[in-house]
Amino acid sequence: MRLTRVLCALVLMCGLLAAAQAESATLTVNAGGDLQAAINAAKPGDTILVQAGATFTGNFSLPAKNGTSYITIRSSAADSALPAAGARITPAYAALLAKIRSTSSGAAFRTAAGASYWRLQFLEIFPSSSTASSDLVQFGSGGSSQNTLAVVPHHLVIDRSYLHGDPSYGQRRGVSLNSGDAQIINSYFADFKSTTYDTQAICGWNGPGPFLIENNYLEAAAENVMFGGSDPYIPNLVPSNITIRRNLIAKPTAWMTQGWTIKNLVELKNAADVTIDGNTLEHSWLANQQGFAFMLSPRNQSGTAPWSQVRNVTISNNVVRHVAAGINITGYDNLATAQQTQGIKVLNNLFYDVSSTWTKSATAATGRAIFVGAGPKDIVVEHNTMVTTGSGLFIDGGASPTGVQVTGFVFNDNILHAAKYPVYGNAQGEGTKGLNYYAPLYQFLGNVVGRTSTAAYPSGTDLPDLLTLEQQFVDYAHDDYHLKSGHTLPANVGVDFTALDAARAGSTPAPTPTPTPTPTPTPTPTPTPTPTPTPTGSTPYSGTPIALPGTIEFENYDAGGEGVAYHDSTSGNAGGVYRTNGVDIKAATDAGGGYLVGWTTAGEWLKYTVNVTAAGTYTLDARVASSGAGGTFHVEVNGVDKTGPIAVPNTGGWQTWSTISKSGIALAAGQQVVRVVMDTAGAGGSVANFNWLKVR
Repeated sequence: MRLTRVLCALVLMCGLLAAAQAESATLTVNAGGDLQAAINAAKPGDTILVQAGATFTGNFSLPAKNGTSYITIRSSAADSALPAAGARITPAYAALLAKIRSTSSGAAFRTAAGASYWRLQFLEIFPSSSTASSDLVQFGSGGSSQNTLAVVPHHLVIDRSYLHGDPSYGQRRGVSLNSGDAQIINSYFADFKSTTYDTQAICGWNGPGPFLIENNYLEAAAENVMFGGSDPYIPNLVPSNITIRRNLIAKPTAWMTQGWTIKNLVELKNAADVTIDGNTLEHSWLANQQGFAFMLSPRNQSGTAPWSQVRNVTISNNVVRHVAAGINITGYDNLATAQQTQGIKVLNNLFYDVSSTWTKSATAATGRAIFVGAGPKDIVVEHNTMVTTGSGLFIDGGASPTGVQVTGFVFNDNILHAAKYPVYGNAQGEGTKGLNYYAPLYQFLGNVVGRTSTAAYPSGTDLPDLLTLEQQFVDYAHDDYHLKSGHTLPANVGVDFTALDAARAGSTPAPTPTPTPTPTPTPTPTPTPTPTPTPTGSTPYSGTPIALPGTIEFENYDAGGEGVAYHDSTSGNAGGVYRTNGVDIKAATDAGGGYLVGWTTAGEWLKYTVNVTAAGTYTLDARVASSGAGGTFHVEVNGVDKTGPIAVPNTGGWQTWSTISKSGIALAAGQQVVRVVMDTAGAGGSVANFNWLKVR
């Protein structure tokens, strides 16, 4: 009986091994062979080895197959002779790649409806010279045959492949990316150019995503990468969950003297939830358009897609150089109905040689780092270093059904070295004048602006002259914009080069070790506190302690994170504006605008590092709003409760504001830490909405 069981188990194991081998076969296609026949015969998990160096001409269709294992079409060259996983291929490997040449009938590869789990690897894909107006690869259909998500191809990969146009004729597009889940990684795109129409290395408009475009060289004349630009045939479709990471996105400078149609580098016309991180973008000039590195402008291209939008885009850790202009953020389509641009974050980017000299003609380029127009909302620009000949920030009007003012505008901790008008509002003026008109509820903190005029800037702006600013860099003359040791600028201003370099290299910087705090004993019921300051671990949000007497804006709590600078009982920012950690912030409609901290509950707290100019007895005013009485809070200084419970009245609504006061507060001189603690929630379910504290 036992022997029978053993034999049965062995038979079963052999059967499973045979089945596994049957499910994963290798099909070989040598020169002159029938590649399409091999594609048709392949089963999920199979590999099709195509002879290295041989050319296969045709329009190959990738059919729908059942299964969730990739079918790989790749060169027969040994892995040891080719770039390793994660390494970008270059044209130097062309002799080792299988060569796929399209014909005048269309793309070299196209997916059938519903096709999935195809991988193209170690291939050179290029056109016959007569097919320069076509795509080389079509993932999904951009036409009316793909009008429902049910037929969208998905799980498609191009890895370590070389796609290029004809050197003389060019090519319209490398990949039309109209699929579901797709990855274009470690590849090289070149010679996508035309004199008569727009060209792209990668363009998508009729596929939902997600899309990963990582570690490629991407070269094209009009738009190197674009999402939108044609209306989708799938109703309400917005290409989403797009990651563009660690690519070199560029145009050859030789094209400046040639006749190709030149526009911008990356354009988003209908896209949401986009991360553009760790890329280098270079060589874009004024020609057929302004030569922006990034163009974020919603476009209902043919008037059939009023849902078109540009939303929730993070541009971070990129180097933008040798361009006519940096980023264009436009609020609305000026030709047709589209949605408002919103949720744009520009974080920790280095802009340099953004110059008026990057032009094909005698007309000067704008040389601006960031252009904002036509009233977008929720725009955050933080920790960037900008070296430009035009404005670092230029705000303009434009066609906007909600007005040209930008709500939720944050511009903090940036360095601007601009030859003129570092911050400018068109037709309004430089500095504070332009900001007050175009972004009346703006936040502008911790910035360093190279002074080129006597124009007023918001209080707290560091305004060195240009020469002094240049002397703060390691080597301004040779484009090294690290801040030198012993610089005189505010701490943590401009680019964090450790994070920038790590993002571009594909690694995460090691965190700065945080000293373990000395445990604080639980206080007895009747403690006798000491006014001596104790280390908190938090640091001033603007880099400089808030001066008191003066005003503490609630949203400007210290940096340091959960449990250090604040405690919030829920994750995320419920208001979704201004700051991106766990404190809940939204715009305030109080006189003077700004932001409020809301959704406050018992046990939550916020810290503020302050500097009291003179010891004395002060009055504290708190600007609050509540839809029900009963909420209480108290204010501590260096761990000492200075106010006792302060009751919040029913002000009549969460945006109906009232000032409550507490007098007789003794403060010592010097740097101290204020902590606002929420004690009890009121009848409305929250302690209160808080706009500001004033010490007078």
